[in-house]
Amino acid sequence: MGLSSVLTVPRVIGHRGAAAVAPENSAAGFRAAKDQGASWVELDVQLSAEGVPVVFHDETLDRCSTGHGPLRDTPLAVLRGLDAGSWFSPDFAGQSILTLAEALELILSLGLGVNIEIKASEADGAKTALAAMAVASQIWPADRPPPLISSFAQSALEVVSGWPKALLQDSLSPEWPSLMERLGCVSLNANARAISPMVVAEAKRRGWTVLAYTVNDPMQANRLLGWGVDGVFSDAPGAILRALS
Repeated sequence: MGLSSVLTVPRVIGHRGAAAVAPENSAAGFRAAKDQGASWVELDVQLSAEGVPVVFHDETLDRCSTGHGPLRDTPLAVLRGLDAGSWFSPDFAGQSILTLAEALELILSLGLGVNIEIKASEADGAKTALAAMAVASQIWPADRPPPLISSFAQSALEVVSGWPKALLQDSLSPEWPSLMERLGCVSLNANARAISPMVVAEAKRRGWTVLAYTVNDPMQANRLLGWGVDGVFSDAPGAILRALS
């Protein structure tokens, strides 16, 4: 399929689904984001022991599942047997760790757009990104707005082509504009606390999108959008959308 490089983003993106009301990166979370009015969600991708892209945030399984130890050392068959919902609430017992393929099929069925974050070290960034792109490019329709691919790992962004890319920054390094240029990124996805009107102005001067994470306070969302930030990632997209309307 042909891959587009056009980037369009909404003002509010569900962070890991709707992480304030449902387990993060879960089917229930993506459905909750849709129910709250989000038109995009963000998710995290890592590789199982045999290299299958799965949707999970932490390096270890302990916080968000009944598993233990590093995800990267755990086979997919073991991951599939874990409960990834009861840690959040007994109401979500039985939620599974999704493969990227399963997550994207669900997201498409819900009519959502997506930001795929490659969650990997510099050493594993290229391998993780290539595996994720191989899956996503087979599933994502050419007539839908393309996913935004983001990462903190430069090695991941270096191997992604054909879809729009975002540089993730927790605290903005002075060389962020040169990194954006070198990596061919079209969006700066930065910690909301690191963003200033000057940062937004510089990004806009260069024709780049700016997205801020993680914004759960309506006043903060209004301030950032007032500076020209294009969109915010929120654990509670419905609350932010209601405040903005």
